[in-house]
Amino acid sequence: MRLFSIVQWHHFAYMIISIALLGFGASGTFIALAQRWLVERYPAAFATSAALFGMTAVASFAIAERLPFNALEIIWDPRQLGWLAANYALLILPFFFGATCVGLAFCRHPGQIGRVYAFDLAGAGIGALGIVGLLFLVFPSTALRFVAALAFAAAAFAAFGMVHHRWLAAGGLGLAAAFVAVSLPPSWVAPEPHMSQYKGLRIALEVPNARVIEERSSPLGLLTVVESPTIPFRYAPGLSLANTQEPPAQLAVFTDGDSIAAITAYGGDPAKVAYLDRTTAALPYRILERPRVLILGAGGGEQVLLALRAGADTVDAVEVNPQMIDLARNRFADFAGGIFSRPNLRLHLAEARAFAATAGERYDLIQMPLLDSFSAAAAGVQSLHENYTYTVEAMRDYIAILGPDGVVAITRWLRVPPRDSLKLFATAIAALEAEGVAEPDRHLALIRSWNTATLLVAKSPFKGEDIAAIRSFAAENFFDISWVPGISASDVNHFNQLDQEYLYEGALALLGPERADFIERYKFAIAPATDNRPYFFDFFRWRALPELLALRTQGGAAMLDWSYLILVTTLVQAAILSAVLIL
Repeated sequence: MRLFSIVQWHHFAYMIISIALLGFGASGTFIALAQRWLVERYPAAFATSAALFGMTAVASFAIAERLPFNALEIIWDPRQLGWLAANYALLILPFFFGATCVGLAFCRHPGQIGRVYAFDLAGAGIGALGIVGLLFLVFPSTALRFVAALAFAAAAFAAFGMVHHRWLAAGGLGLAAAFVAVSLPPSWVAPEPHMSQYKGLRIALEVPNARVIEERSSPLGLLTVVESPTIPFRYAPGLSLANTQEPPAQLAVFTDGDSIAAITAYGGDPAKVAYLDRTTAALPYRILERPRVLILGAGGGEQVLLALRAGADTVDAVEVNPQMIDLARNRFADFAGGIFSRPNLRLHLAEARAFAATAGERYDLIQMPLLDSFSAAAAGVQSLHENYTYTVEAMRDYIAILGPDGVVAITRWLRVPPRDSLKLFATAIAALEAEGVAEPDRHLALIRSWNTATLLVAKSPFKGEDIAAIRSFAAENFFDISWVPGISASDVNHFNQLDQEYLYEGALALLGPERADFIERYKFAIAPATDNRPYFFDFFRWRALPELLALRTQGGAAMLDWSYLILVTTLVQAAILSAVLIL
């Protein structure tokens, strides 16, 4: 699952689960048909199955990873369905052989089935916890090699029960375990890097002289730090077209080869990062003076820099990945100007939602920066991913820890027709109404640049001076206002012009009496996510599929959350393979 998150995208975890279950089912059929013959040769059959598990655990992934499968091309290229089936056929093998070992143990010891099953469950639990711990210590390809070595060691133990050549077989399998653990060439497991050509890391490394200078791996993701001295990174989502300052040099930190965070060179002079004032995320600092700030997602520290430049009184920065913290606070501390060691900044290792629910403090500003990549958002690869950060209940948690005049600021990529922004707007309305707010329209503000949108959710209604500051900020930076209390149709779509002002029209509809009807009729699913259905990035509607497919040659494919299509395709293929291998 970790390896496929790196090579492709995280939603392939679902495919791995179905592959595992299919392998177990096929193994059960095989044992049912050949049980007597296998049980009579139990030590040899067990040892052979364990050894084949070890071999195929490495070989199946190594071969599958080299197949020319590209999920993004499935819409256009029917051959990709064949390559997807080939992935299935290859990856079933280790699960088939591993399950055969378990099934043989049950068949060989029917009188001790409870004891065998207890050891099976204990081993599974230890394995699940152990692999999570191991992934904090080694890269996934090394962990896979370790799993294979354990399989050969299990085969060696089983070989001691053989009638003939037990020492020879056990010794050979033991040597195989040692070879796989110590001497197996890394290139046999996972070439570096061999991920989708559409991932940000692959594209970044095409720049002349760009190079990887650091890598860290954990169950939370593979972090890859890239330096580009010839053409330095200039990553500033939502930067105004009116900006005239060149951003300092940056290091790009990719998570699983895609989602990007930037570590910015900082020498301590706030004037050198004045360009941050011209991003949509800087909006709340125009209406708040010396705020107490909570940043949910510190990343490489871009929003920390913005908060410090804006004169924040105190900053609490929350980051879920300890290795990201180590990179920003320790490994590249000098490059980043030691911003994470400032006396008025506290860095917390925690999950954003959990921290907000237990903070015990009041903040003037809760800033939720943009940490995922535009390509991931555009391709819809997150649509099947649970996310408890953007639910109605989460929004209520954030509002609850705001001061009397506090604001929640959330920045998302701008997609046309809009999805994320309108769903956030609907979520904020639902949360405010659940908090007893009678007029949620007076608590909301939404602006957009050419590629991002920032939503403000205020605990108290915006005052006249707040609204004037928002309008002034937008005009200075050529940002368009899509919603602010008192807005009219003449106020919208002036700078980054769309064929129609979708966000303003959507905001009007969501705040009006026909909200439910608008959500139901909209081309994409924009009903607020809840903790019971935490799929904020699920915008897919089946009824829109025929229209989108008809438009795919005119750019309509970009509006498809294509991970759904992958899921349906794998379901169909799994059903066919199940019929062949099980029935």
